[in-house]
Amino acid sequence: MRMRSGLVVATSVALAATAGIAPAAATAGHGKGKPVIRVIAKGLDNPRQLSYDDGHVYVAEAGRGGRKCVGAGPEGETCVGLSSAVTKIYWDGGAWKHRRVVQGLPSGAAPDGGFATGVDGVSARHGEVWGVETYAPPEAGIPTKPPWNTLGKLLRVRHGKARIAADITAVELKHNPHKASVESNPYAVLALPDGRKIVADAAGNDLVVVSRHGKARPLTVFPDHDGNQSVPTSLALGPDGKLYVGDLNGEAAKPAARVWRVDPWSGKILGWKSGFGSISGIAFNDDGDLYVSQLFAGVVTKVSHGKRTSVKVPFPAGVAVDPYDGKVYVSAWSVADRDGTVLEGRKTPGGQVWKILGF
Repeated sequence: MRMRSGLVVATSVALAATAGIAPAAATAGHGKGKPVIRVIAKGLDNPRQLSYDDGHVYVAEAGRGGRKCVGAGPEGETCVGLSSAVTKIYWDGGAWKHRRVVQGLPSGAAPDGGFATGVDGVSARHGEVWGVETYAPPEAGIPTKPPWNTLGKLLRVRHGKARIAADITAVELKHNPHKASVESNPYAVLALPDGRKIVADAAGNDLVVVSRHGKARPLTVFPDHDGNQSVPTSLALGPDGKLYVGDLNGEAAKPAARVWRVDPWSGKILGWKSGFGSISGIAFNDDGDLYVSQLFAGVVTKVSHGKRTSVKVPFPAGVAVDPYDGKVYVSAWSVADRDGTVLEGRKTPGGQVWKILGF
């Protein structure tokens, strides 16, 4: 069962890289002009991709699994349940608050609730909210009746419900664009201004485009590089109107991951930036600066006019930028549920979302 593939690796490196980072509000450095961190949401279950929309930050919570445990592969047991959600974070009455706009969706996690996968991607545009659910094959022993039928699907979130908008995994099963093997893990989604949705299938190593009418088809296949598969995990629309896609290829000790530049209509790969650790989130500000979350390196990196600067964030996942004031939001402790998980014998804090000022 591949529900947690790509997350339960390099944890000792990651823990060393993030050791000593405060789980509560803290400065990212000392002295004038240094970025400042604020924790705006706590108690989240494996927070992953973020999306900023009209003053709100949406976060995909992959959940904390459940009581039914299946499989006993190299990653250990996966415990499943209906604990995944999409949550809205907003400023109200002089404080940051958050509430789930949809919940009760499928989730698979380690027995302690860490390293979950479920609704891993979210994208909001003008109040319309979209999410994507991971996939589990029938042989995994996962239920199939609703809401388990949302696995592998693009979801439209509205009025507290998640309705199936397109079958992403069906594209992989029919076309198998990468040809290495038939595997699917819809992991990130991006709603485009023209109404199309782009979904990154991390296990399929490709992008799927969904029309306004719900028709899904292959758009782009990413080649292997640096001895590994690409594994696309994150999406952003650049100020040049092109798609940018972060991949997981790379570790903290070998920063080989890339941010790909892709034509959003033809799917043609136009180039890439390299030299990152495993990428779990990307975003742009209005000036064209690129922000890259590097999951196991424990940093968010800003790329501005060829110069790279970083802020330490423990297990960062999704990243989003307020287009009006440039403030940066990032999921922290993204491999932990609300109670934290155990790594190398140490308990982590629970999932959070941070706001970074001055970065």
